[in-house]
Amino acid sequence: MKEIRSIIAKYEVLKTEGTRMALATVVNVEYSSYRRSGARMLITEDGSWIGGISGGCLEGDTLKKAMYAIHKNEAVKVTYDTREDDPSQIGIGLGCNGLIDVLIVPISTDNNPVEVLKAIVDRRIPSILVTSLLDGSSRDYTFDTCSNQKIKDEIIEVHQNKKSRKSEVDDGYFIEFIPPEIVLFVFGKNYDVIPLGEIIKNIGWKMKVVTNPLKASKQIFELADEVINNSKSELPIDDYSAALLMSHDYKTDKENLIKLQSYQLNYIGLLGPKARKNKMLDELKKENKVINTNNIYGPMGLDTGANSPEEIAVSIIAEIRACFENRQGGRLRDRSGSIHALS
Repeated sequence: MKEIRSIIAKYEVLKTEGTRMALATVVNVEYSSYRRSGARMLITEDGSWIGGISGGCLEGDTLKKAMYAIHKNEAVKVTYDTREDDPSQIGIGLGCNGLIDVLIVPISTDNNPVEVLKAIVDRRIPSILVTSLLDGSSRDYTFDTCSNQKIKDEIIEVHQNKKSRKSEVDDGYFIEFIPPEIVLFVFGKNYDVIPLGEIIKNIGWKMKVVTNPLKASKQIFELADEVINNSKSELPIDDYSAALLMSHDYKTDKENLIKLQSYQLNYIGLLGPKARKNKMLDELKKENKVINTNNIYGPMGLDTGANSPEEIAVSIIAEIRACFENRQGGRLRDRSGSIHALS
């Protein structure tokens, strides 16, 4: 979502200047590729761009194709095949060994894919975009608004699998799954929240700090998307939220853990040693408190040997990413099959 937001921000500036633009989107990937379906770059008529569709090997040629699309005001689909050692193919020798389809759509009043993205970017539920590979037109679909039953069935399947793909019943469409950003609800105000917030901002997630606002530092206010008073009884937690208990106070963390049981969270992280977590859960059991332990990660973070607050923050973010993707967080060299395949 960070890339989409960056593209929208740049587009808003350029449209006031009357700059002609095109949006390039990866609509199909077979075998290996640095970026996956849904990667985007906004290209201007003067040859600049923001975003990316590869590791740098395809952007130059796509820029040239975009100039043509802008001049003709016609959508263009380009296929890059780096599976064979054909010197005429872009990207040969870079080790991608994949087939990548890129759709380039000139932005006009009648066909504006960026405006479609603007309509879904702040949505807190997944969006499904269906894009024509013939003219580049995009529509934001729900299950009830698609009249084509075959495409509708595929939309439902893409939503269930959470994976974008070209239509299997009609090659003329790209069906894209776009989830909202992950939002971390951080319960605490200590200095170790700072490096966590810096990483979150850099990767494009959101951080909401739950604490006493009068005791939160200026830096926390600058990094957090919102500082929520810890006296509030209801929190805007949804399916793409995670919670981190970082108060460094046993009683406070225990109370917050009880409070979070009313929400369907995939991830609740606890700082501190395993013995602290076990003690807390034992006490809650004796107090007849019903606690779901399946989503409790304590100590939180991957086993990386992290010591500093910055290193610990990296391990926590990595574990949350793995959790939301239903991955184990192991070494990629030990993974069998494609690193992008569904678990």
